Amino acid sequence: MADSAVSLVLGKLGDFVSQEAGVLKEVGNDVVLFRDKLEWLQTFVQEADHRRRRRGNAYMDVWVRQTRQVALDVEDILDEFMLRVNVEESQPMWKKWFKFLSACATQISVRRELSGKIAMVRARLDQISEHKTVYMQENGDSTSATEAESPSISTVYGWDDEMEMVGFEEQRLSLERLLLEGDKSRSIVSIVGESGIGKRTLACTVYDGPAVKRHFKARASARLPPCVTEANAAHYIYKILCPFAETPATMEGIHGALSNYLKERSYLIMVNGANRFFNWSSVLDVLPDNELGSRVVIVNSLDGSEAALAGQKVYELRISHLDQKNSILLFRHHALGRANQHLNRFFHGKLDSSRSEYKEAEMDEACKDPPASEYQKKLDQTCKDMFEITGGLPLAILLLGRLLQRKEFPEQWGDLLKPLKSMKPSSRLEGILALSFDDLPHHLKSCFLYFAMMPQNMSYLASMVVRKWAVEGFLKPRKGESMEDVGHNYLKELISRGMVRVDEKASMASEESMAKRVIIHQRLYAMARFENQEGSFLDIYHSTDIPSCTAVRHLFVQNLTAAAYTHMKEASFPKLRSVTCAFSEYWESTGKERQGSAVGDLPHHNRFLKHLGKSKLLRAMELHGLQVKKLPHVIGSLIHLRYLCIQDSCLVELPSTIANLINLQTLNIAGTKVEKVTPAFWKIQTLRHVIAKDLRLPKSVGVLKNMQTLEGMVCVHPWHNNTSPLHSMINVRLLKISGLTSHHWGALADAFKLLESLLEVYLTGKDIPFHLFTKFSLRRLQILELCGRIIVLSEETKERWSLPNLTMLELRNSRVNQGFINMIGKLPRLAKLELVDAYEGEELLLSQESGFQHLTELGLHSLSELSEWKIESESLPKVETIIVYNCTNMRLKLEGEQVLKNLKEFHVVDMPNDWGEEEAGALSEKFTRHTT
Repeated sequence: MADSAVSLVLGKLGDFVSQEAGVLKEVGNDVVLFRDKLEWLQTFVQEADHRRRRRGNAYMDVWVRQTRQVALDVEDILDEFMLRVNVEESQPMWKKWFKFLSACATQISVRRELSGKIAMVRARLDQISEHKTVYMQENGDSTSATEAESPSISTVYGWDDEMEMVGFEEQRLSLERLLLEGDKSRSIVSIVGESGIGKRTLACTVYDGPAVKRHFKARASARLPPCVTEANAAHYIYKILCPFAETPATMEGIHGALSNYLKERSYLIMVNGANRFFNWSSVLDVLPDNELGSRVVIVNSLDGSEAALAGQKVYELRISHLDQKNSILLFRHHALGRANQHLNRFFHGKLDSSRSEYKEAEMDEACKDPPASEYQKKLDQTCKDMFEITGGLPLAILLLGRLLQRKEFPEQWGDLLKPLKSMKPSSRLEGILALSFDDLPHHLKSCFLYFAMMPQNMSYLASMVVRKWAVEGFLKPRKGESMEDVGHNYLKELISRGMVRVDEKASMASEESMAKRVIIHQRLYAMARFENQEGSFLDIYHSTDIPSCTAVRHLFVQNLTAAAYTHMKEASFPKLRSVTCAFSEYWESTGKERQGSAVGDLPHHNRFLKHLGKSKLLRAMELHGLQVKKLPHVIGSLIHLRYLCIQDSCLVELPSTIANLINLQTLNIAGTKVEKVTPAFWKIQTLRHVIAKDLRLPKSVGVLKNMQTLEGMVCVHPWHNNTSPLHSMINVRLLKISGLTSHHWGALADAFKLLESLLEVYLTGKDIPFHLFTKFSLRRLQILELCGRIIVLSEETKERWSLPNLTMLELRNSRVNQGFINMIGKLPRLAKLELVDAYEGEELLLSQESGFQHLTELGLHSLSELSEWKIESESLPKVETIIVYNCTNMRLKLEGEQVLKNLKEFHVVDMPNDWGEEEAGALSEKFTRHTT
């Protein structure tokens, strides 16, 4: 924690010096000297932070804690100084600061005050260093940077590995039997085992298996945060099952809608994360026992759940540690890499690292070479030590294997394992967690610790995580890379180390990251939270908790009710940098809280926002479940604010003062009803991501060269003379815009000449001209969604799409014909195609001549005119997944023997019960039928 805090402040000091060198000469010198001092100290703090875990030296604890506090104090001084700078919106930043600092005697005094504070902090740091030298030498201890552990290889290797389940085949078969066999009454399966044993990995493997997918007509897998209420649990499950349905306004309405949806379906509900006191009965009462063989799976780290499930039909599946053989298999996978990629480190190039298995004779032959034989013995001993240390706990094996994989010299593996072997068995997992954290580079430590500032046991959008890191100053762009590029690489390295896991992979179309959503294990989350809270870095409040520390820098509030607010309304958070708040849902509010307020206007929510307006150093604000119609004007006074995310279905208006947020990078109001913002907002030059639902795009904007994401925009003004707001956003990567007409296509085509960084485009409009995608080469475009009729002129029928890297294409209401489909088939990298009410014609033919040589997923939705879909031999050679949805008039026709030879899943949704059975023949075994 101290290492990352010092690193963060060093970065700020460097930025401050480079920006202010021409203006703050006196202060700049003080800052440079202080920065130099901190750079030296950081080297020692990094080692001291690691050694204090192993030895528990009280003097070292004090020194590390005080050094960290000095670094944080400097951050406060710099931020408070910048807050006092009176900026004028129309001028460049350096001119504003120059005008402020040179205007009058008062401003000169501010400069001197800053210099004085820096000098005082330097003196304090000198005193801390002196005390450290005296007291620690007197007690026979010192810290030397030369004692540092061997350096780790910085790599993202293995970040996209599939999570491998090893050694639980018997439990997997048992779980499948419990779900698929037995009587038709609803039953509950409780998967029990200690944290890190692999319960959720096992449950997800079975949940996503083809047999389970075919068996159940409705499935939902819900992660529940520890603080979840029974009402919220039902709400989570309902939204997973019916993501596009409008949520009822009352708890009773949610229960009724959920019960009604499930009453005639065999369902599987998998729930993970509830605490010991969770009342399962109130949730299970909502899930109907419909005599259709429905199942509920509860993944639980806690014993004693039997009482909470009293009176229910429960089957318990207990998960135990791996035996030595399977532990070694799992360890080798993580330590030696996928397909034993790192095996040649041990055998001096004697083995082919591209092979995943070796016969015993081949291993013996390789080991005849003396060096290779010696390394084999070392590997065998390491495996024995690993099993002794981990006891067969999969989480411990994963982390230890990924840690050792990064060490350059295998000879030093034993040095790393030695202190773990000396620990008590009950402390070894904590030892592995600490080693994994200490081995992180300092920039990754800050990023990892930030997960503790997000809700526990939830799945996080990778793009959201990266944006938050950016506003906190954790990301330092390198030449040729944006902050987002750097952030996604940081995330990949955390994943490759096992500190974070991929929950959902993004489409292969996403160039900057294949991780769409990520999760963090509860044990790692707990460690991050402990590290944060140890330094009063993070405070967490729930229900009626009373705020504890005015020095808190990051605040996480769960289930904020009116009663809870009365306990914290007198609290002061002058040093607060970020706040995440999950308000209780409107339908959870008591009658007294609702009294006298309309939906979307709860008084204590408004008061809480105004209360946050006093925290002038806020950089990030994320509010969920907020119930106000308009944000208070005080939000505009938070000029340090860089990230603002509001999920409030009732919010309709943002104050004009939002234009004062001159440092804002991200505005996310996608979960609101806000349709417009003040035109001055679009002059904020730091904007990078604007995400909304239906936000009006103005006629003109400022120079927004940093803009990366423009999502949920609506065109309400015509674009004339081939000019548009997009011409001022030349670096945008994701564009989602609707309301396009003939008044916009010419200017959009001209803008496409400049938007060379586009990766994803979503367009909704009337009469979309085909030439948008043939005249200019959007060479990086990878995802394209078009909603609206596509116009292809007669002279364009022989044109080709100029989209060399397009891998995903979705057409909605496009009214294309067979000839257009054949043109699509020639796209060289197209892997996923969806047609939604997009085809005009009675027959659709896919043959070898149609192309689609790299297509892996195909979806046909609501093609009402289509009467026959013909698939010929050798066509669609790589398709693995097909989804047919509500094409009730369509007949399937397969010709030839080599048809859909690589097909794995064929989903049939809202179609006649016997659709395709006879025509598909043996392929019908891969059908999974659904009803919505």
